[in-house]
Amino acid sequence: MERADLEQWKAREVARLLRLVETERRYYQEIAASIPVGLLVLSPDLAIISANRAIRKMFRLTASPLRSRLDTLLPAWVLDRVTEVLKTNVPQTNVLVSEPKTARRFRIGILAIHSWDDESSPEALISIEDLTGLRDVADVEVPVPSSSTGSELDNLNAVVWTLDLASNSFLFVTQNARRLLGYPIQHWTNNASFWTDRVHAADREWVTQAYRQAIQRGEAHSSEFRAVTADGRVLWLRESAQLLTDAQGRPRYLTGITMDVTERRLLQDQLVQAERVQAASKLAGRMAHDLNNMLMIVTGHSEELLNSLPANSPLRADVQEILNATERMSGLTGHLLAFTRRQSSTASAIDLHTVLRTVEQRLGLQFKLSTQANVVRADAERLEQLVTSLIEHEHPVAIETSYLEIKEDLRQAAESLRPGAYGVIAITLADRAFDPDAKGSWFEAVLPEKNTADDWPSNVTRAYGVIRQWGGDMDASAAPAGGTLLRVFLESVPEAGRTQPGPTLDPANQEPGLETILVVDDEAGIRELVLKILRRHGYQVLEAANGEEALAICREHSGAIDLLITDVLMPRMGGPELVDRLQKQGLNPKVLYVSGYTGDANIHVAKDLPPGTAFLEKPFTLVALLEKVREVLKTRF
Repeated sequence: MERADLEQWKAREVARLLRLVETERRYYQEIAASIPVGLLVLSPDLAIISANRAIRKMFRLTASPLRSRLDTLLPAWVLDRVTEVLKTNVPQTNVLVSEPKTARRFRIGILAIHSWDDESSPEALISIEDLTGLRDVADVEVPVPSSSTGSELDNLNAVVWTLDLASNSFLFVTQNARRLLGYPIQHWTNNASFWTDRVHAADREWVTQAYRQAIQRGEAHSSEFRAVTADGRVLWLRESAQLLTDAQGRPRYLTGITMDVTERRLLQDQLVQAERVQAASKLAGRMAHDLNNMLMIVTGHSEELLNSLPANSPLRADVQEILNATERMSGLTGHLLAFTRRQSSTASAIDLHTVLRTVEQRLGLQFKLSTQANVVRADAERLEQLVTSLIEHEHPVAIETSYLEIKEDLRQAAESLRPGAYGVIAITLADRAFDPDAKGSWFEAVLPEKNTADDWPSNVTRAYGVIRQWGGDMDASAAPAGGTLLRVFLESVPEAGRTQPGPTLDPANQEPGLETILVVDDEAGIRELVLKILRRHGYQVLEAANGEEALAICREHSGAIDLLITDVLMPRMGGPELVDRLQKQGLNPKVLYVSGYTGDANIHVAKDLPPGTAFLEKPFTLVALLEKVREVLKTRF
């Protein structure tokens, strides 16, 4: 890549690329470190510059072998073979080494590789297999570990295996194979078709073809694919395999290592999904804010015009049509806001199964709930509504609960699940086909489909936003038996402790007087409209185009300011910051926030606002504005 091209990338894109590269590096590094075959990298001067853990175990090393020479581990003549490979660039395999004193036997492979620092000076990659205690098969050593070696391999968080290419059947697998896919070891080794049967049907063809091509080229192979467990679950596996040949160089066996990477794939998918939704949310929020400002001006002046026309004027019908159109447009911006805004829903510790049993009884269904206690962080009433909206018109439906512990940490800020325990709701919708290309739209249903009765994608979008607010996540995939599988992840907590709603205010019952109101909005048309209606109803009104002007007015104004009406989102200084600055200066007016968009969930729900504070969503009618102003001015705090 040219430097000029890289400089055009945004910092966020470069940072994300580096994170992905680092993640992949760690996985390859872990595989190299865990594989039971010893791996060494020699510098051009034949010094050891890299070695994996298998080398340390193989040669019982207590100190680091780095910068030592290979002849400290193996006979000196092996160095001659390495030098030959570095000169000719022709790899050597099946180099057999015996130690008469210890009766140990090794098989060595030597390959020239190029250093990233200096491509003109090749390095040597040495693979060392300990054949001590392994049985002979035909004219090639088959890597079937002895009982002592096998017990060590069983401690790996992976499956080590050997495959006979002639029969495409496993000769050997470690005991972890049973835990990985749920099949007994005999099913792996006695079932000739299991080599391909274990792969998910959707991936089977390309995985088989990839292995076939690697064998034809005589290369090692690595890939990630889906597999199906004995109980029908779908896992993601990462597999790395090495080809073994006989004395004539013919492919005879594959030996490899298979790891479960389902958790990592899940977290990466959720990260990408969260970033997509976040980008769409910001765009929708900006659109809603600007549209609502314009709608506020059109609606307000239309109301003013309608009120000024005689009752028998033919123009009243035309103005009313304008108001009807603005009302429909307000509905669209409402959908935008529903997508962008985290709806206020206080999470507390609740019993997940109690909520699901309520849904179960109301809909006449039967769920498969685990016997394990499942206390999660959520809002019981809201969770009941969300689950119902996802399954109410879907038949047949299956719901199961389980407990999951996330150990891997792939967090990017707060964009994916943090390590910890989660209660999982698995919802299987057999008749809703899963389309990977449409999956993203389920979580990004900004606007409802026109003339369609299927509002399920919108329900998924709403559920996703609320669940993310609770610290959980949501995922969609193909169900093992067909259809769609939705999984809801809710943070698990040790004990339930329900939060009680706080006390409500009882506003004072007094009539408005000649209160002073400061109106702050960066949209001149809205300020003009609000000032006109407030002055008409006897209020003393001051105006400011931004937060800085408002601070200056408050400093210079000699009297009290009873109410501050401020837009939430303004250039340089938003409404909440303005209120904070005023309070630090010793001023504490009552506050009415107005906005067509805000990312702060608390501003939208009166019970979450401080006393003497309220919120009014744009576009609002002039009557609604006056009612809210009177309500706030009456409030005691």
